[in-house]
Amino acid sequence: MGHSAPSPSALTDEPTGITLSRFLRQLPPEITLLHDAGDRRLRWVEASDMDDPTDYLLDEEMILTSGFPLLGHENDPEEVRAFIARLAQAKVSALGFGLEPYFTEVPATVLDACRENNLPLLEIPATVPFAAIGIAFAQLLEADSAARLRTSAEAHRALMRCLTHADPEAQLIATLSQRLKASVRLLDAQGQVRHEASLAQNATPNHDLSSELFTQASNSQKFAMRSEDSLVDLAFPLRATIAAGPHAPVLGVLSVGFARTPSASDHNLITTALGLLDVLARQRVTSSSTAEQLATTVLLRQRTPLDPHTLNLLRNSLGSTTADSVRVAVISPLNNIADQNPDLHLPHLQTLLATELVALNADHFVALTNTEPTHELFEHLKSSGYLAGFSLPEPADRQLGEKLPDLLAQATGLLPQMREKRQSLDATAIPRSFASLLPPEAGKQLAEELLAPLLALPESRRDLYLDVLRGWLEANGSWDQTSKNIDLHRNSVRRHIATIGEILNKDLNHAAVRQDLYLALSFLANP
Repeated sequence: MGHSAPSPSALTDEPTGITLSRFLRQLPPEITLLHDAGDRRLRWVEASDMDDPTDYLLDEEMILTSGFPLLGHENDPEEVRAFIARLAQAKVSALGFGLEPYFTEVPATVLDACRENNLPLLEIPATVPFAAIGIAFAQLLEADSAARLRTSAEAHRALMRCLTHADPEAQLIATLSQRLKASVRLLDAQGQVRHEASLAQNATPNHDLSSELFTQASNSQKFAMRSEDSLVDLAFPLRATIAAGPHAPVLGVLSVGFARTPSASDHNLITTALGLLDVLARQRVTSSSTAEQLATTVLLRQRTPLDPHTLNLLRNSLGSTTADSVRVAVISPLNNIADQNPDLHLPHLQTLLATELVALNADHFVALTNTEPTHELFEHLKSSGYLAGFSLPEPADRQLGEKLPDLLAQATGLLPQMREKRQSLDATAIPRSFASLLPPEAGKQLAEELLAPLLALPESRRDLYLDVLRGWLEANGSWDQTSKNIDLHRNSVRRHIATIGEILNKDLNHAAVRQDLYLALSFLANP
């Protein structure tokens, strides 16, 4: 039993479209339907004369029997009822009762039991061998399989044709929805809907469910699924082709909602769509990366107001025609950029920062964006393999063109700290000072080099000179104020400062020297 039938997993993934009524139309007219209990899906036809075949049955089979299991018990209603009940509980779709060699008609007890258990009953005359019924079902299966292959091939060709459409992404989503008979959404890297197509019979996921699926898919290498009642929602991450962090960057999510259990053919079609969406992303960067990098570089180097047309193009390139403010961001991959093709980063960064204006600049990238630098964005960037530094925001008006070089300088000044701390930074959260531009570790190293002659002294002498020098610099060179601040006689202060100048071989009368020493002491005090 069951050796020649499809495996249970195969049946679950790809159910047949054959029903009992459809199959009966293919059978010889001599076969009689003695009890019609409604149409049933039919997965397989199996002959069995076992007393209890239920351990070997697949759901929704038609069982053909010669009646041998009931021979000698056909007039015992309880025995017959128990046999039929076992078949019904095993989800048999129909029972075919063959006449001869054991019976000349279907026993009344069998008919009554089938009626009681709502199991369709067929009477099969001796002129129709069981093998003929099995062959008829196999032929119907083969015809269905060929039809499914034709339908699948046409569906895949329809998706491929979307690449030549004026708006290929939108057409691809609409075609996929039509072919799957499902609701389809394409979300960007921030979870916002880029394209959407739905059918009346398929409820589109609500915002909360859509956000939940987006989060789950972003953290998954394969897909996320939510099933409730007859609704099945799937979400597939669209990932970058490079893996700079723990996961390849998520460029978006394809969300599909079914009002039924999806089949293997549905999954194959979705796989094709995911591949085509990746092709479209590659086409965008291949066709426009040079122009976008050139535009970004020119904008960041000019110091002239933007004319209305250029300002409108800038806003469109930022993904919004009503952008209130613009920032310059510098982006540093966590991995060595020299180990990868830099052009592969461009579509990922464009998606992550919601802008087309991204360009390579030496060992990092620069971008113009209206994306707000939030903790969530920083975490998303880091999980995708990047660190970013954001300048202060400036209004997206004509005067922006004059300010972009300054914004670039602000953002670029954050690079050393970003790389040392291995974290993204926002200029609005950092005090505006020259000292803030130097990473703590590098500042401390420079301070130790500058103050090395003092640091090499015995501990007591070293600490005294450092305290005197710090107090004197903080008092702007006032002997009296220094004496008061550090509780040391002013003559001692003068003598110690003169000695410190000699030890360091520096002229402490020069403002630049005092400035360097003050910064050095601040880094030394904050390891």
